[in-house]
Amino acid sequence: MKKPLALLLLLAAPAIAAASQLSITRHAFTREIAGREPMDDRQVFKSTEGVVYFFNQIVYDGSPTEISHVWKYGGEVINEIPLHLEGPNWRTWSNTKVLPEQTGEWTVEVKADGEAVFSASFTVEK
Repeated sequence: MKKPLALLLLLAAPAIAAASQLSITRHAFTREIAGREPMDDRQVFKSTEGVVYFFNQIVYDGSPTEISHVWKYGGEVINEIPLHLEGPNWRTWSNTKVLPEQTGEWTVEVKADGEAVFSASFTVEK
């Protein structure tokens, strides 16, 4: 009975270790991604701009894994986007629509294995 549990723990260990070793080496909020790169890095957006992208460059052990970008406004989750990582130095991004009335601070959390490993904020002004 103990052997299957031990095997399960051994199989789960690499996924847990991978999340703890995940490192965000670059990030940017932008209005556009081209050639897998952000076109700028902004902290402030106008409420009429509509869509904001969050770009990450992530270094980790390279085994296929999943992270998520959790977009928050006013302390509430607005959008959660799963993203697949498939290499040791991976660039990825997500975006969300910002409505004109959603002014103020926004935060995006990067989660791996259900835990926040990084967060960054931007501001939307009228």
